[in-house]
Amino acid sequence: MKKWKIFLIVIVAVALVVGGGFMIYRHQYNNAMMSDIATTTVDKNKFRPYILGTPISFARDGNSAEYIKTSDGWGGQEPEHRCALNMESVLNLYIPNGAGTDLRVTVDAFGVFNPNTATYQQVTVLANGIQVAVWRVGYDGPFVANIPASVMSDDTLSLQFLATQPYTPPKDSRKIFMAVREITVERVLGAQTKRKIGIWIKQNLMDGGMPQTYDTDISTNDELM
Repeated sequence: MKKWKIFLIVIVAVALVVGGGFMIYRHQYNNAMMSDIATTTVDKNKFRPYILGTPISFARDGNSAEYIKTSDGWGGQEPEHRCALNMESVLNLYIPNGAGTDLRVTVDAFGVFNPNTATYQQVTVLANGIQVAVWRVGYDGPFVANIPASVMSDDTLSLQFLATQPYTPPKDSRKIFMAVREITVERVLGAQTKRKIGIWIKQNLMDGGMPQTYDTDISTNDELM
C-alpha cells in the first residue's frame, strides 16, 4: 500500500477516535449537568438552570421565556428581541459546576435612546453585585463582559443590566434602554479566539454600526414564568 494511503487512513482513524471521544465526553457532561440540576437545593424558580454555552434567544421562536420574567425588567415578546425596561433588567441563572470558573457573557443587542441627543445608551453590568463592565450600547452589538472566577462563590449567577437614562420612543409608554436579541454565558478558555476581532471592536468602538429599526406597535406584554 502506498505511503500516502497509509497516512490518510491514520489521519481518518485519529479523527474518528478524537471525535468519538468528544461526543462521549459531551454526553456524559450533559448527563452530569442534568443530574445536578435535578438534585440541587437552589431555588429554581428564581435561578433558572442553565448549561454554559447555551444561547438564550429573545426572538419570537426563541427560548428566553425559560430564563426570564417580565417582573425582572424585561418587555413583552417582539419578533426579534425583548426590551430591557426602566433602569434595571435582571437575569438569574443556576450554572451547575459554575463556581470558580472564569466566564464570559455576550449580549447581542442594540441601544434604545433619543437619536436627537445621543448615539448610545450607557449600560453598567453587574455580576452577583460586582461591576464587570460599562457598555456604550449603540446601534448594534454584540457586547461582551468577562466575569472573574472570584465572582461566583456558589453556582448561582445574577446578571444585572443598569441604565441611567432609559428612553421612551414615540408611540410607546415604556422606558427602554436596549433591545436584546440573544445572551450567551460561556466558559473562558485559555486559548479561546472565538470572535476575538469582533469583541475587540465592540470593547473599543462600542457605538455600533447601522441604526436598528424599533417598531413600538408590535410588542406584547405577556407574563412569563
